[in-house]
Amino acid sequence: MSQPTSSYAHGIQSVAAGSRAVELLPEGTNRLGTRTPIGPRVAYVIDGTPAVRTITRTLLEVHGFTVEGFGGLDEAAARCAERRPDVAVMEPHDRERDALDVLRAWHERVEGRDQPPVVWCTTVTPTQQHLQDGADLGLRGVVIKPFKLEALAALVVRVVRTHERERLLRDAGLDLRAVSGPLAPPQTAAWLRIESRLAEEHHRPLSLVAVGDASAATLGAVRAVIRSVDLIGLLDVRSGAVLLPDVDAAGAAVVARRVATALGGAAVAAVTRLDGETGEALLERALAA
Repeated sequence: MSQPTSSYAHGIQSVAAGSRAVELLPEGTNRLGTRTPIGPRVAYVIDGTPAVRTITRTLLEVHGFTVEGFGGLDEAAARCAERRPDVAVMEPHDRERDALDVLRAWHERVEGRDQPPVVWCTTVTPTQQHLQDGADLGLRGVVIKPFKLEALAALVVRVVRTHERERLLRDAGLDLRAVSGPLAPPQTAAWLRIESRLAEEHHRPLSLVAVGDASAATLGAVRAVIRSVDLIGLLDVRSGAVLLPDVDAAGAAVVARRVATALGGAAVAAVTRLDGETGEALLERALAA
């Protein structure tokens, strides 16, 4: 399993299991995100403390979620038969089971191909093995208490949007969990079309960092200096790209500088989607860069 890889924000880690990744927010983190409401989505909050459920409900409702709170796993899982959530936020420990046992029980009871992603909200920092095993059971985010309240809501929004993105890509024949190397040019173009549509619908940024060399050695060097959760695509036979959904121009510039330093020679350019720009137009601009 990959070791934790530093993200663009100091102190944030992402841990990958295959191409599934768990975002880990350490104690006290204040990584925020877009303040645009996510729209009509359902979140389950599972925690034995009523005050925690109330606070989390309020936070998520501000971001557009319809929230249902549960004191335990059993009643939440039973409710899934009537109303499946888009995400489950849970305290992963109880008196009888450890975190992974709780997650396994949830995974077994919530049957179906498209299980909702899980966010752990906990006082215990999970081990590498917990994160790897948890990723296989639907874990996509962990925030360690105490934390900035807004950081939890922003993490839940990112997890839901990533899950929805994966589903759209999978429906288009592109299963990111099966990707072991760079996306081929047709896959990259399909990815950009979907991301452009999502960016337009949700008023979110979309950037990529174009690299004027698509050799295996160059792409390997690029992979060494970016997050494990960032995809690498091929714009054409000569050009590669780091694909950055939800990253604005400033963030893309940071990635571009990091990549340029690592390569020490290949042409590198950051390209951010313009308002109303299609995936095809973004691809053309990236190739011209």
